[in-house]
Amino acid sequence: MAKTLMISLSSTLLHKTAAMKRQTSQDAQKSQSDFQRKLQNGQIAPLYLFEGAERQLRDQALKKLSEAAVDASVRDFNYVVISVAQGNLDEALAMARQFPMISARRMVVVTGFEAISDDGQLELLKNYFRQPVETTVLVFVSDGLDNRRNISTMLRKTCEVVSFEALDERDSAPNWVRDYVTRAGCSIDTSSAAYLVGMVGVDLMRLASESDKLIGYVGDGGRITQDEIDLLVRHSHEHSNFELTDAVVDGDRKKALRLLHRIFDNTSENPQSLTLMILGAIASNYRKMLGAKELMKQNVPNSEVAKAVGMSPYVVGRFNEKIRRIETARILKGIERIAATDVALKTSMATPRLLLEVLICELCPPQSQPVERRYGR
Repeated sequence: MAKTLMISLSSTLLHKTAAMKRQTSQDAQKSQSDFQRKLQNGQIAPLYLFEGAERQLRDQALKKLSEAAVDASVRDFNYVVISVAQGNLDEALAMARQFPMISARRMVVVTGFEAISDDGQLELLKNYFRQPVETTVLVFVSDGLDNRRNISTMLRKTCEVVSFEALDERDSAPNWVRDYVTRAGCSIDTSSAAYLVGMVGVDLMRLASESDKLIGYVGDGGRITQDEIDLLVRHSHEHSNFELTDAVVDGDRKKALRLLHRIFDNTSENPQSLTLMILGAIASNYRKMLGAKELMKQNVPNSEVAKAVGMSPYVVGRFNEKIRRIETARILKGIERIAATDVALKTSMATPRLLLEVLICELCPPQSQPVERRYGR
């Protein structure tokens, strides 16, 4: 009964999560389209909030805004980027109140403000918002805001918000790849674009880098297929947590541990943060596995499974083939072990890396030991 309830809840959650991701991605694209349209019509707001983790699109929008707002010949005098992570928001606001030099406007970009809670600093911000300087474009840039903080509410209510959430894997990211390749004078069909996204993920800087590699290989007017992607992309992809999660799903303990060591040995990121990111990717895959397994039992078409798990219909078939070979009991046990590892990360004295190594060994049983005997039915 408990197992059935878990499967049902997981399937429902997958449907809702995938729908929310698609809606968030669509909302982000709409806000970007509105921003571009206003910019083309010469409508420049005095206050902006650029929010979202998709830095490539965000940086491009920031560049276009600066080109529209500030005279290029004197941009060095009228374009400022300042971090206020040390509680120096007053300095940024003082810069915003300065008059532009031989230009109609100046632009001040503010970062590191997410955690500001000092009442004095917030009052200064309120005062500026009541009467923003017309000759200054003040832009607040963040990967993501904490909705519990007052500054988040203030910014969203007052600024023109442009969202840069990650593109969804099913539609937006493959479409972005096709457009990028087409603009470079080459071609790629939807299936191959989705295949590339499935290998690389939805980070546009990485997608652009891999696409450039493929474009250079096929040459002007060339066509990119899965053969070229396998040839040029797969090796570099082994260094990412996407390939790691694939190895875990495949039950390939040796490969998964090797990739885990490469990730930790080739990054300067905080081990705790890196571990949480990898654990989150593994957990997401297991939730997709459980939902897909249940839907396949109901003979649901691949296209519907793709919608439920938030994957491209062009790559979900390969994913489903893997899941068919895995017992439900192993997936459920894996979810339990992932949850236990998450708790251990917050309470155990063991290093984050060691905890992940133990988890991978538990999720990837030795090939000689049948899944049924290890986990039960």
